[in-house]
Parts: sequence; C-alpha cells; structure tokens
Amino acid sequence: MSRPAARIALVTPALADANNGNWQTARRWAQMLRHQHAVRVLPQWTGGDEDLLIALHARRSAASLVAWRERHPQRPLLLVLTGTDLYRDIQTDADAQRVQHRAKTTVCLQSSPSRRTLPKTGRHLRALMVGHLRDEKSPCTYFEAA
Repeated sequence: MSRPAARIALVTPALADANNGNWQTARRWAQMLRHQHAVRVLPQWTGGDEDLLIALHARRSAASLVAWRERHPQRPLLLVLTGTDLYRDIQTDADAQRVQHRAKTTVCLQSSPSRRTLPKTGRHLRALMVGHLRDEKSPCTYFEAA
C-alpha cells in the first residue's frame, strides 16, 4: 500500500511575474515535489490544512512561518535561506534572525547537472554572470574577480 501524497505549501516572496532567483527556486522545487505530492505555491501562507510548509527567504517569509507555527505547532516546516538571507538579512534583520534556528540548520547545496566541457582558448576570457543584478550583486564585483 503506497503512502498518500503530502500536501505542501511552498511560500516564495516572488511569483512568476518577478522571474527572479526565488521564483526560479520555487518553480524548480514545486516541479520536483509534484511528482509525488500536492504542492500549492503562494506568496504568503495565511491558512490552510497542508502537511508541511516550505518557505523561501527568512525575512520575507517570516510572517508565514510564525502563522504556520501558531496554527500547526506539531507539523513540520522548512525554511530555505536564500542568497539575500545569507549575504545580508541574517546579520541585520530581526525577523530573519527570529525565524531561523542555527541548531537545526542543515546545509543542502544545489547544483546543476554536469555539462560538457567546452574547448578553452588562450586568446581571451570567456565568462558568464547570471543573476538579478543590484547593489549587493554588482557586476563590478564579477569584473574585479575576473
């Protein structure tokens, strides 16, 4: 007898129209989870009877995490720290600090599938930068590193 599918609320601060990193992560996770579970992607969790809450971005999902814990104190929740959490918000934002629990933290690295190595040239540098560029992701940092 197979186990019934879990009902999952996946909270992301940005939906498809933003097309940013948080949305891409949420879309990818929802796609993987939907093979075995019922997934509802939301900008904020305000109620529902899901079995699990997965929230992207500590600061922007803090209200959802608090509401979930109040409504479902025994049900699991998972907070995914995003890039902005890691390089800024965890150090400075009280909401982000309040909802993340270091003692329970597990690092899960994401990666892309292996790609075929392209021939290299010594004549020039081939480089690519992908990201939602703004002050903390300045293209100047990339150019300086290159």
